[in-house]
Amino acid sequence: MTNLSRSKIYETGKVLINEEKSKSFIKQIATINNQFIDLKIINAMVEDNVYLNIVDNNIKQSYIQKLSSKNKQLQIRIILDGKLEKLDHRTNKKITYIKNEISVEYNHKTEESLLNKQGEHLKYICITLNEEYLNENGFLTDIFKGSFSKKLYEPNLYSRFIELFTREYTKQIDKFYLKNKTMEVIFYVLEEINVKQKVVCDGLNEEDIQRVKKSETILQSLYAEKITIPLLSKKVALNQSKLKKGFKVLFNKTIHEYLKDIRLQKAIKYLKDDKYSIKEVSLMVGYTNQGSFSYAFSRKYSYSPKNFQKKSNLCKNSSVL
Repeated sequence: MTNLSRSKIYETGKVLINEEKSKSFIKQIATINNQFIDLKIINAMVEDNVYLNIVDNNIKQSYIQKLSSKNKQLQIRIILDGKLEKLDHRTNKKITYIKNEISVEYNHKTEESLLNKQGEHLKYICITLNEEYLNENGFLTDIFKGSFSKKLYEPNLYSRFIELFTREYTKQIDKFYLKNKTMEVIFYVLEEINVKQKVVCDGLNEEDIQRVKKSETILQSLYAEKITIPLLSKKVALNQSKLKKGFKVLFNKTIHEYLKDIRLQKAIKYLKDDKYSIKEVSLMVGYTNQGSFSYAFSRKYSYSPKNFQKKSNLCKNSSVL
């Protein structure tokens, strides 16, 4: 691989599309097309010492990009597509970041390089909190003591964050959008780390946590089928006690409550379509008894399915008029 400095790789073939600067906000959107990369990048300082990078990079030729930082920083990477590799020069250890993975790293005086491999199409988000920001918000350094490194796997990251890549960013109000999205990610990561620490304290390891998350994906896709905890436990290869305990901590609901909520949310969609009878909708969302479905629906939404369907139709007709 060719060793390249950031300035060399990022300046050749660069076209600045949009730039906005103020005292507490900077936004720069650029495309870079050269022999090594075909890149669209959005760099923003959303507030003092908080930086957001949105990177969409087609790598045409392999190269190594050296990174370094003398100060403490907290860095969050969200990989939406492709695979990113990094070499830590202090330990000579290679770290791989894969699709649907959030990495959280708190380091001091880093010496590392990104290993960009030909043929990879990377889409990722990187948020950096500099030392000054961390010092101003002391509770962060209490959470991330010493050198901290954690990876979180989330199967729905692409759909959750793809809007960041598709947005045009041509308006001044984008500063609020970018700041809100950045803070949303930071808050989400902090919440996830707190939950993970609690789950670990309850006797679940990282592999157990991934199995619990797999169970949620199964519930999302098989909500119309007869799903029992013993069956779910078997599908994810995790004993029932750990599955129930971990699910409650991770999703703040029991498996039964979560499944019921999914079914009723799907029922809303089918009822609004007005193509199916109440009995058909109840079967489509996994209820074998229409009475049980109507009771559960009424308790959650304070409308019977029949009245909800009528109300929905009235709203449609009035909007047409």
